[in-house]
Amino acid sequence: MGQPIFALLMQDAASNKREQLFNSLYHASRDKLYQYLRRYTHDTHLLQDLLQQSYMKVWDRIDNVYDVEAALPLLKVIARNLLVDLIRKRMKEDEAWMEKMQTEAGQLLMQPETGSRELMQALDTAIDQLPDNCRSVYLLHRDEGLSYREISLRLSISVSMVEKHMSKAIRLLKQELIVNGDLVLLLVAVNRLL
Repeated sequence: MGQPIFALLMQDAASNKREQLFNSLYHASRDKLYQYLRRYTHDTHLLQDLLQQSYMKVWDRIDNVYDVEAALPLLKVIARNLLVDLIRKRMKEDEAWMEKMQTEAGQLLMQPETGSRELMQALDTAIDQLPDNCRSVYLLHRDEGLSYREISLRLSISVSMVEKHMSKAIRLLKQELIVNGDLVLLLVAVNRLL
């Protein structure tokens, strides 16, 4: 009967030690981690989510952590990986949105409705106004169907640079869509929102 009580006391002591280690890590790193993530985003809700997810992942691995100093690099790697995953997810969402819009805009062109050519010209004008590198990457992907890797080889730039140019192109086209009434009409017509 003495062993189960001893085992419970040992579990309780181990649990307290894990909590103390985690609390020490949290207090030693929260400001540094916040500043690190703030270099990449100023969205406070997103920052809080990333911080919480980072600390949750560290908590899951706390049994493998023996001191705060050893855990700080692990925490930074976890936060960086979460941020990279989020950026990739958003880039894919942006790309999917743009591809859907292009497909539906192409279908709109096939319809004999008047004015659709003018609307497509507004989209082409927005594409023409993109910075040169962004426009080149965007058009190689859209018109020639090249993958990011193929574009990087053709333009002699890294795949990550292709991703940055494509992301910027999509962001600028979305902004143009918001301020350009003709493009808003195109989106409404394509999606038959009215």
